[in-house]
Amino acid sequence: MGAQKCFQIKHLQGEEAWHLLKNTADDSVEGDQLRPIAIEVLDKCGGLPIAIVTIAKALKDETVAVWKNAVDELRSCAPINIEGMDEKVYSCLKWSYNHLKSDEVKSLFLLCGCMSYYGDISMDQMLRYAIGLDFFDDINSLERAINKLVTLVKTLKASSLLLDGTEDDGDGSRVGASRLLFMDGDRKSVRMHDLVRDVARIIASEDPYQFKVVEDVPCDQDWTKIEGNSGAFLNTIPNTFFEGMSQLKVLAMSGMHFPTLPSTLQSLANLRTLCLDRCKLGDMAIIGVLKKLQVLSMVGSDIQQLPREMMQLTNLRLLDLNYCEDLKVIPRDILSSLSRLECLFMKSSFSEWAGEEVCDGESNACLSELNNLHRLRTIEVKIPNTELVPKADMFDHNLTSYAIFISNFDRLPKTYEESRTLHLKGGDESLLSRDGIRKLLRTTEDLLLWGLEVCGRPIPVRSFDNLKTLVVRECHGLKILFLLSMGRDLPQLEEMTIQSCNEMQQIMEDGHVGINLQLLFPKLRSLKLLYLPKLVNFGYFSSEMETTSEAMCSQGNPDINMPFFNYQVLFSNLEILQLERLPKIKELWHHQLPLDSFSNLRILRVTFCGHLLNLIPRHNVQGNVNISNHNGVHFFGEVLFFNLEKLELYYLDELKEIWHQRLPHNSFSNLRILRVEKCESLLNIIPCHLIQSFKNLKEIKVSRCLNLKHVFDLQGCDTYGEILPMLEILVLYNLKKLKGIIICNNEENDDTRGLFSPSMPMTFQNLKCLSINCCGEEVEVLFGEKVSFPNLEELKLHNLPMLQKIWHPQHKFSDKLRILKVYTCPRLANLIPSHLIHNFQILKELDVCDCEGLEYVFDHQGLNRDDEILPKIEILGLVELPKLRLTFYEDKNDNMPYHSSLFKFTVLEHIKEIYIINCGKLLDEKVSFSPNLEVLVLKRFSKLKKIDFGTEPKLRKLILMNIPELNNIHSNGDENAM
Repeated sequence: MGAQKCFQIKHLQGEEAWHLLKNTADDSVEGDQLRPIAIEVLDKCGGLPIAIVTIAKALKDETVAVWKNAVDELRSCAPINIEGMDEKVYSCLKWSYNHLKSDEVKSLFLLCGCMSYYGDISMDQMLRYAIGLDFFDDINSLERAINKLVTLVKTLKASSLLLDGTEDDGDGSRVGASRLLFMDGDRKSVRMHDLVRDVARIIASEDPYQFKVVEDVPCDQDWTKIEGNSGAFLNTIPNTFFEGMSQLKVLAMSGMHFPTLPSTLQSLANLRTLCLDRCKLGDMAIIGVLKKLQVLSMVGSDIQQLPREMMQLTNLRLLDLNYCEDLKVIPRDILSSLSRLECLFMKSSFSEWAGEEVCDGESNACLSELNNLHRLRTIEVKIPNTELVPKADMFDHNLTSYAIFISNFDRLPKTYEESRTLHLKGGDESLLSRDGIRKLLRTTEDLLLWGLEVCGRPIPVRSFDNLKTLVVRECHGLKILFLLSMGRDLPQLEEMTIQSCNEMQQIMEDGHVGINLQLLFPKLRSLKLLYLPKLVNFGYFSSEMETTSEAMCSQGNPDINMPFFNYQVLFSNLEILQLERLPKIKELWHHQLPLDSFSNLRILRVTFCGHLLNLIPRHNVQGNVNISNHNGVHFFGEVLFFNLEKLELYYLDELKEIWHQRLPHNSFSNLRILRVEKCESLLNIIPCHLIQSFKNLKEIKVSRCLNLKHVFDLQGCDTYGEILPMLEILVLYNLKKLKGIIICNNEENDDTRGLFSPSMPMTFQNLKCLSINCCGEEVEVLFGEKVSFPNLEELKLHNLPMLQKIWHPQHKFSDKLRILKVYTCPRLANLIPSHLIHNFQILKELDVCDCEGLEYVFDHQGLNRDDEILPKIEILGLVELPKLRLTFYEDKNDNMPYHSSLFKFTVLEHIKEIYIINCGKLLDEKVSFSPNLEVLVLKRFSKLKKIDFGTEPKLRKLILMNIPELNNIHSNGDENAM
C-alpha cells in the first residue's frame, strides 16, 4: 500500500477498542441506552481497527433504533469462509457497504475494489473507467462528471472505505497522464485498505454485479459470457478473443504490441473506454467501428499516425495522446470532426502542425481546427513555434483548464500548480495582441514569457485579473515590466519571478497616474528577481518624500542611496524574497515603510549583489530625513521582521554590517536559519544588542568571510550565561582571520589564542552539531574553560594548522558526543586528555585523519584499570597519522594493558568498521579484533604478521594492502598461513 515500513497491528482489546469506537462515533455512545448496544456492535468488529472505524462512522449521530438494527443485521449476516479474513471483519465491512447512501456510491466502491491491486488509484483513471461504465450517463459535461466523482469519493472517505492516496501517480500505470483534471493534492489519488478491497471484490463477484478483473488470460478461456458493467485488463490477446463480448464497456490493454488491432475488436459495439497506454501500435483503422467510444487513451504509445477512421468517433469526449513522441501525422479534419470532444491531451506529443496557409487536404492538422470543437474545455498542447499561432481566435470557446506551450521548450513540467497555464517562448510583443492569445491571458493563472522581443516598452497587456504566477525570462529588450496603472490588474498575483532580462531597469514605472500604491500586490507571496544587471529599483514613484531624498543625493550626500523598494509599495503578504545578481542596488529598503509592509516575510535570500552596503539602512537612526508629516509608520519604530525564519546572504562584497546598532528589541525574534557566505567586509555576525532576540535561532552557517574577526560580538553586554538557547547547528568554514568565535569586553589584546575562549561563563545549551573548518590561522586552543556545550552530539574539526589542544585542562565537555572527526590538524599531539575520557561513553564514530604530529588518541594517565574506554564505538578511522605510536597513552610506570603492539581491539565489543591507513608505528606484529567487526581496512604496515578475528567473526569486507610480513590470519581457533 505504499508504506515505507510495514509492521503488524494486533487486534484491539478492551479499552483500546472502546476508545477508538467512541472517538470515531462521538461521546454519545456513553449514554445509558446506547452504551450496551455499542458494546455489542464493538464485539461484532472483532477488534480490527478498520472494522471499528467503518462501523462507527456509518452509525455516527444515528438513533438507538438504528444501532439496534445494526446489531440485528450483523447477527444475521451469512457466514463466509475467506482465507486470511476474520468472519466478523467481513460482516462489518459488508454491513458498511450495504448502508452506503446511494447506488452510485456503492458502484464506485466496487469499481475501486477492482482497481486497487496496483497500489494507489488514480482519480484520472477512475474517471475514465467510470465514464465507460455509464456512472455519469445523465451528466452532459466532463466538468460536472468530475465534480460528481469527487463528491462520491468524499463520501467513501468519510466512511473510511477509501483513504487518501500516498502517491501522485496513482496506480503507477498512468505515467504521463495529464494532471489538469485533478489539481488538488488530496484529489489526485486514493487508496483502499487490503481487507476492504478483498470484501469489495467478493461483493462485486456476486449477482447482479459483474465487475471482473482479468489478467494473463489463457487463449482457451471462455469469456463470451461477460456482459453488463465489465472491465478487462489483458496481457495477451488472441485474434478471436473479443467474439461474443458485445456488452464490454471498458477495455484497458497497456504495454502490449499490436502491429494490427485484433479484428474481433469490431464486435465491441458498446465499448466506451479504450486504454492503449504504452503500446506499440501499427494499423488502427478498425478503431473507427467503435462508434460509442467516449474515452480513448494512448499515453506513451509509439503510434506514428492517427487513422482517418477516427473521424467516425463522433461520441469521443476525451482523447489522451500525451507522450506519443513518435506521432508525426494527424490528417487534416480528424480533430475538427470530434465534435463532442471535451478534453484533448497532447503534451510531448504531436507538434507537426500545418500552417494556416496550407490548404492541401493531405496535410497535417492545423490549429484552427480546434475552433470547431465547441465543447472543448480542457487542452494540453505544445505548439513548436509562434508562427503557427493563428492571428484570429485559436480557441473560440471557454476553456476551463489548459496547459499550452508555444515554442520549442526542451522540458515541459510534469505537474502544474495552476489549472490554466500558458508558456510562451520567443516571438515579439505582437504575439500578445493576437485575439486568441489575448483571450487566454484574461484567464491564465500561470504565465511564462521567455525571450519575448520587446522594444523597451512595458508588456502590452491590459488585464491579468486571474494571474497567480508570472515568470519573465530573457526578455532583453524589456526595460520596464509594468506601468504603475497596471498594478491594479494583478489582484490575484501570488508568485513573480523576473530573470535574466539584461536591459530591465525597473519592475514598475509611475506613469504619473494616481493610484493607491498600498493596494498593489495584495496576495503576492513570492518575489524573485534574478540576474538583472541594470535593475536599479523595484519602481520609482514621484512624491515629496522621494523628491527630498533625490535632492539630498544630488547635493552629494554619500550616505543617501535610492532604496530598491520605494516607501509606498506595500507587500503585506510577501513570504519569500530572493534577490540575486543585482549589481546596481546599494540599499534595499526605504527608511519609512507602511506598518504591514514585509511584515509576513519568512525567507530572505540576497546573493551576488556586490554593491549592497547594508541590509537595513542606517540613515534612519541618524535622523537624516524628516518624516513627521507623513502617515507611513516609521520603519524602525516597531519590531522588525518578526516572522522572518530564514536569512541567507551570499557574495555581498561591500556589506559591512547585517543589522545596525539601534534595532528594537525582539526584532528577528523568529529567525531560525542564518547563512552567510563570502561577505568579505563583515567583521562580525551577531552583535551584542541582538543576541537575546535570537531566541529561536537553530542554525548558523558562516563561510568564506575573509575579514571576519568574531561570530558573536558581545562587547557591552551586561549579562552572559546561556545564549542562543535553541541553537543546534553551528558551521564555520574558511574564516582565516577569525580571532575568536566570541568576543566579550576587553578581549582584543587577549593572547590566549583560543577560538572558543570567552572571558565570561557561557553555555550553548542546545547545540548539537559544531563544525569548524579552516578558521583562525593562529588558533592554538579550541575550547576555553568557561564555555560549555552540555548537549553536543557531533564535533568536526578540519584544517586548523596551529591547533595544539582541543580542550582546556579544566574544560567540562558534553558527555553526549556521538561523532568526533578531526582532519588536518598537524600540530595536534594528543587528541583527548585523561580528564575527559569518561565523557566519551556513548561515542559511536571516531575519525582522525592527516594529523602528522598526533602521537596519542587517548591519554589514560590517572585512570583505573577497570575504566571502560569507548564502550559504544562502532566506527573507528585512523588515517595518515605517521607518528601515532599508541592508541592509548602508555605510562611505563603503571600496568595499563594498552601497549600498541599488544593492544586487542577485542575490547571494543560494538565495533563494526575499522579503517587504519599509514599509521606506521601503531601496529607491531600482532593485532586482535572483535568478532563483531564487519569491515576492516588496513594499509601500509611493515611489521604486522598476524591478525586474529576471534570466534565466529561477522566480517563482510576485508581490505589488506602493503602489509609485506603478514602471514597469518586467525579465526575460529584455526590458523591459516598466507
